[in-house]
Amino acid sequence: MKTLLNGGCFLIRCAGLILACTLATSVHAAQWPQQPVRLVVPFAAGGATDIISRVLGQELGEQWKQSVVVENKVGAGGAVGASQVARSKADGYTLLMISGSMFTVNPYLYKKLPYAVKDFRSVSVVTTGPLLLGVNKKVPADNLKTFLAYAKKNEPATNFGSAGVGSQGHMASEAIMNATGANMTHIPYGGESAALTDLVAGQIQAITANLSAALPFVRSGDIKGIAVTGSERSKSLPNVGTVKEQTGKDFDVIGWFGIAVPKGTPDDIVQRIEKGIATAIASDRMKKKFEELGLEPATTGPDYMNERVETESVFWKKVIAEQKIDSM
Repeated sequence: MKTLLNGGCFLIRCAGLILACTLATSVHAAQWPQQPVRLVVPFAAGGATDIISRVLGQELGEQWKQSVVVENKVGAGGAVGASQVARSKADGYTLLMISGSMFTVNPYLYKKLPYAVKDFRSVSVVTTGPLLLGVNKKVPADNLKTFLAYAKKNEPATNFGSAGVGSQGHMASEAIMNATGANMTHIPYGGESAALTDLVAGQIQAITANLSAALPFVRSGDIKGIAVTGSERSKSLPNVGTVKEQTGKDFDVIGWFGIAVPKGTPDDIVQRIEKGIATAIASDRMKKKFEELGLEPATTGPDYMNERVETESVFWKKVIAEQKIDSM
């Protein structure tokens, strides 16, 4: 009888401990954030992703009544910033702005990637947008068909630039070559701005870049936009045809960016971050910025983001293998 009583007390104590821990977690989530939140952006300052991150951080900071500090951690296709966040405490105070390629391309390109997709929890896609194939204005091509003919005549001397190996622009160009049989030489840069500057100067002949980065150069007449990579034409460049309509291929490549947090971040905090993002993206300030940059707002939640990573990983693994892109 004494043993049963002690066992019962033990069970009661365990149940009480579990309840206390649960309540502590809930209280912690309800009080979060109690200090500034870091938003790590693994891309150069001044680009579209950096701009969106800063506006998002401002909106979230006003909601949460805490500063959201944007930190640019550039290098290795986003790996520098991602690895830093992966090692951070899973307490909701460190967020990562990812490009889709960081989770869907890098695992197949880098032999010793300092992070894994499983090191993170998805929160939400923030924005999506097609990429633009643009060419130097002296290239004798005004559409994709004539450019492909030009590239074939000059292969492999025709160079295309990108923000870097494994970037969304690099992989979109590889996908175009994979779909059309074109053969061009890749010139990686340390960001889209540098690549676009060299495109204007004629150092490279082409680029596939996030529409938001390329749009000002097209509008100023410094480069020619000849194809967008999405399944539909962009509202920002309605006269530029899609790769799909110009080739007849089933082609739909969209760039996207989202927020992830370290694995182990409590559910309640993830939900609060997701809710904050949804509210921020619905604001007039962010809507205006998306429109200026030619991007589409998105509030998807974790499940959609996970599905997108899974589906696109299969696609990019195939492209990398068929294009014989060497892993690094």
